[in-house]
Amino acid sequence: MYLRSPTFDLDELFSANYHIHTNLSRCGRKEMTLAAIVKAAEDAHLQEIAITDHIHPYETSKLYRNARVLKPQREALQTDVKVYLGAELSDHGVSKYTLQYSSFQPEYRLYAHNHYHMFGWEQPKDRSPLGYKNHCKAVLENMIRSGKPDCFAHPFIDKYIVREFEDDYGFTYGCITDLWTDNELGDLMEKAKEKEIAWELNTSAFAPYRDFMRRYYHIGKEVGVCFMIGTDAHVLSEVDPNKYKDYFKNNIL
Repeated sequence: MYLRSPTFDLDELFSANYHIHTNLSRCGRKEMTLAAIVKAAEDAHLQEIAITDHIHPYETSKLYRNARVLKPQREALQTDVKVYLGAELSDHGVSKYTLQYSSFQPEYRLYAHNHYHMFGWEQPKDRSPLGYKNHCKAVLENMIRSGKPDCFAHPFIDKYIVREFEDDYGFTYGCITDLWTDNELGDLMEKAKEKEIAWELNTSAFAPYRDFMRRYYHIGKEVGVCFMIGTDAHVLSEVDPNKYKDYFKNNIL
């Protein structure tokens, strides 16, 4: 079920941020307390935010720990900002995902399928760009069939693969995203739409993949998908997505 109604109005999309890490994530700065994040969201006039701390493969127990810490803090808040306590979960292989054997569900399930630099992530036998693209496709197809995600985080992009394997295999940014055909993207988006699974417009991924992101956005608009804005914020200055809005408007429309 979608967290919000689908829209292609960028002003409306940028009134929320559905990808924020607190200091409970190893990558989150100490300043990223829930109270400070909500204050930054209020200052940015955001209507909704989602907390999406990392749950990497085999870390499901952290969901309970994070919920025990954050729920009382949320209850103590006095704010008009809607705060979802979600998680950035892992699609770490074909039919392998966090929450696979758990009945506990965060309020917003943001799944990352391309953290190939992480320990425990399944790697394709064929470590060429095409091999990784086909592996990503198989992971996404299985995850869509499961109906588990509410949204896919920074989908399709290859920066984590480049970061891990550029020295050994000569990967460069875009070497995998360029391999996705319009038909493949449209087919996956159609299948996700049937399951009411959204797709993230990730501000941190936009600039290095501008041409791909434009294609991704317009195919999604044609299909009628639900897009969610996420900044992947690890510092307070990244809570407000609006500083990217004009760049999006100038480069994606």
